[in-house]
Amino acid sequence: MDRLHLPASLDASTLSEWTAAWVAVDGASSLIIHVPGNAFYRPIALAALAACVADRVDRGLPTRFETDDPGSNVWRYMQRIDFFGALGIELPESFERHPPDGRFAPLVRLRDLSTARRHADALSDFLESQLPTLAPSPARMARFVMEELGANIVQHSARPQTGFGLAQAFPKLGRFELAFADRGVGFAASLQRNPELAGRIHGDAEALQIALAPGVSGVGDPRRNMGFGLKLLSSFSDHLGADLWIASGDAVLHRRNSVGSGRMSTVLATPPWRGTWVCLDAPIPQ
Repeated sequence: MDRLHLPASLDASTLSEWTAAWVAVDGASSLIIHVPGNAFYRPIALAALAACVADRVDRGLPTRFETDDPGSNVWRYMQRIDFFGALGIELPESFERHPPDGRFAPLVRLRDLSTARRHADALSDFLESQLPTLAPSPARMARFVMEELGANIVQHSARPQTGFGLAQAFPKLGRFELAFADRGVGFAASLQRNPELAGRIHGDAEALQIALAPGVSGVGDPRRNMGFGLKLLSSFSDHLGADLWIASGDAVLHRRNSVGSGRMSTVLATPPWRGTWVCLDAPIPQ
């Protein structure tokens, strides 16, 4: 039985390093994932980890969690956001549950469009709580983007049973984070389904940049998907001055503020990730 010891810190900036560690154990016939008691995990890491575990379960590979401190903040946090519940893992809870009250939107498995819509409603309520001064137009855009990200997993990943979404506010840090992840076919393979793009995409880095163009979709029928979700997500991140990460295959795109208050996108190589992950890390206006 293999064992994967998670690091004490996991966020979007270190997810590529963790991905390499996951690749090394992904094929293990049986796996124990150890969560250290002093850990602090961000939503993108937990959405990605949930996708990985769901992928193994879907392949019939036993996977379980352990910790050296069931009363630790990280273990209780994972329970509060329904991390284990979303994966179908029942664990005893040693704390009293309270409503999220806009602090987070629990981890949800995005199996179908109705779930994606409900999750988008929860994320929209979360954003309204965290960004009460957000104007009506970007608020409507955000609601559309949230549903599109979930719908993309359902319609394009080919493995929605491995897709998850999550949001969390960190008032002390003055930030909030939205995250989606799946272990599906990824952007390049999805875009190749569009007859207009078949054979014209060379690599995951190019696929990420094409996916951000308006009107681009992996489905040829525009009535099913207009292909504006990722482009609007990029625009929404610009409006908030947020860090945006989009990864698929062996490439990750990072859009962020640059010197002079402009915005820039950088595409870097990353250890191969089967599927996609998306993370928006934005400031909470003071």
